[in-house]
Order: sequence, then C-alpha cells, then structure tokens
Amino acid sequence: MEDIISKVDSSPTLKYGSYTIHLSGSLLLLFFRGTWSEKCATDYARDVSRFRNEHGLEKFASIAVISDWQLGTPGAIETVSEVIRRGGETGMVAQFLLADGSNNLSLHIARQNVEKAFPGTITGQHLAEFIPELTKHNIEFNEQRVLAILQSNGYCG
Repeated sequence: MEDIISKVDSSPTLKYGSYTIHLSGSLLLLFFRGTWSEKCATDYARDVSRFRNEHGLEKFASIAVISDWQLGTPGAIETVSEVIRRGGETGMVAQFLLADGSNNLSLHIARQNVEKAFPGTITGQHLAEFIPELTKHNIEFNEQRVLAILQSNGYCG
C-alpha cells in the first residue's frame, strides 16, 4: 500500500471557511474548519475531485473531521451534500463523520445532510470506531499515519 503524503490546504484565515485534504492509501481525510461560504464549498468540490483524480481513487472511504466546522450557508451545505452524493456514485464505499461532540449543532446539521447524501454514514469520536467498516470494505490505510495526520490537524480525540 502506498501512503501518499500530499494534501490540499485552502485559506488558513478561516474568513470564508477552510478545509484540508489528506490521503492514506484509499482513505481520504477531510478537515473542515470555520463557517463555509458558497465559494469555499465550490473550491472544496473542485479540489476534492481533482485530488481523487490525481491519485486514481476508484474505491475509497472518506472521514470528514468536523469538530472545527461552524456551519455554512445553505448553498455551501447543498454543494457539499452534492459532492458526497457524487462520491457515492463514483467509488466511495464508506463515509464517516469524526467529531468530538462539543459542537452539537454543527454535528447535528452535518449528520442530517450527509446521511441524506450517503445513507449509512457512521458518526464517531475516535478512529477506532470506523476500523471495522474500513476493514469490511478492504480500504487500505496506514493507521499510524492517519493518527499522525489527525493529531497534526489538532484532533486528539
């Protein structure tokens, strides 16, 4: 299994929201931060599509870390839902939401919208909660690398 260390990092100012995209094997790690504008969501849709194409992801799983996400405009939420729906149609076999539970409103809204776009989405607070489903779908990833990516992005849950 090849562990790709590349990432896409959007605006660090959080003015219109921010995201970071990482990859380990066939597992995408997505970090959402701030309040997303429609531009941030459109940029995300473009970048995640380009990222998947560049790395040849035909079968993959996705973990969206939303502990630092502070909602988004209705248009932004709709755009992200569309990205998730398209992912399910083009090779995504599992979708996970990782949140520490301190931002209950954001978690509720995210879960509601993500589950509409990808039924069967699993929500948890720790990577270990997702491993059985990742194993079931034969998703390749380096667990130590994923934990390091989570920690380097401020997630210690």
